[in-house]
Amino acid sequence: MVSELITVYGETDGSSTSGTFSLNSPLFHSPVTEIRIPKGMKAKIWCKRISGEAVTVLLRMTRDITASSPTWITIDVQVLPSKGELELEKRRPIIIEGITGKEAIRLEWSQTTAGKSYIAYELEITDE
Repeated sequence: MVSELITVYGETDGSSTSGTFSLNSPLFHSPVTEIRIPKGMKAKIWCKRISGEAVTVLLRMTRDITASSPTWITIDVQVLPSKGELELEKRRPIIIEGITGKEAIRLEWSQTTAGKSYIAYELEITDE
């Protein structure tokens, strides 16, 4: 069994009302906007933390990140309706399978009024 637990962090830019999170992690050399799921592996999202100004966070996936213009599908939406903090731990995680090795996920945001919001997602990459 191979398994790696990664906590990714991101924040809105504070001046736009929508965008894609640049994700950081102690395991990354530089920020990323997408996380590719290796063939035969699964990405499991166990915990979501959102704080700051009101924000909607979308978890989106594509089946082919190598396409010139990937098609992104929304698979989870989390709303922080007003300034504050929200933490959700999953007894059953959100699972995205790496069937071809071209699958990828990313996190996007939208806000009615631009402001600073922050996220931390706990993601496990596993072959189980």
